[in-house]
Amino acid sequence: MKTIAVLIDFSKRSEHAARYAMHLAQKIEANVLLFNAFLIPADMPMAAAQVAWPFYQYDEIKTDAENSLTEFCNKLKNEVKVRPLPGTFMPAITYQCEEGPVADTLSTLSKDKNIVLLVAGTHGSDAISTFVLGNNSRELIDDTTLPLLLVPEDASIENIEKIVFATDLHINDIKFINALAGLANKFSANIMIANVNPETPADTKHNKAENSFMQEMVLNVDYRRVSYRNIPNQNVKKGLELVFGKEKPDMLVMVHRKSSILDFFFKSSITKKIAADTPVPLLVYPYPIDAIPVF
Repeated sequence: MKTIAVLIDFSKRSEHAARYAMHLAQKIEANVLLFNAFLIPADMPMAAAQVAWPFYQYDEIKTDAENSLTEFCNKLKNEVKVRPLPGTFMPAITYQCEEGPVADTLSTLSKDKNIVLLVAGTHGSDAISTFVLGNNSRELIDDTTLPLLLVPEDASIENIEKIVFATDLHINDIKFINALAGLANKFSANIMIANVNPETPADTKHNKAENSFMQEMVLNVDYRRVSYRNIPNQNVKKGLELVFGKEKPDMLVMVHRKSSILDFFFKSSITKKIAADTPVPLLVYPYPIDAIPVF
């Protein structure tokens, strides 16, 4: 059975992301797994270096996490049962918790072939949160082998009407658009393919790449509600921000290709820059990926 895994740390952000995931699960007819990665003091470098922590604390912390998961799981079950529409799919909700940093526990989820999507709430940018907890969103983008949906804490939980897929015209993006069409079809949503590039003459290399991309998309994407828009701008992030303002999409989709070592030193990932303050849920496909999950 298809499953959506939601990363839960019991913050309001993560609980909101779980409710967003429940809405998606009802549409794509998937179950929901609430996943908590908990830390014991020994996992924290400064604490581990100063004192040896007794093993019984592991059991206590895990029990507390499981109790909190059970409580929130029951809350979600009760919420979804309130006035369900006839024929509405009712997802089964389960939970799991593992000890360790979030990024280190992702392999556990990756082994479950039923999981089609990983959902997480976006973290705040305040200095204390970043220093103590780290920026989990950035780590997740780099480390996940599953499609990752980052949900802002103020994202509306409603039907998806418009999805923007940001592309650099990489030909491999076609298969991700085709997979995305499965999700869009559940909502009868429109997909707008957006390419941000500097304003250049019509006979440039970019224009040829654009024509080739469009031809491949027509041949390989079996979904009618797809359009294309070129956004002239020297800055990709600013170009996409213009799209947010004008098109008001319900979701943004990007393919994250890990940078080379030189890119690591000289520039930051566009996906991570967008994830830092995205106004809408951001769906990130990792690349490469063994098999793109079907929604």
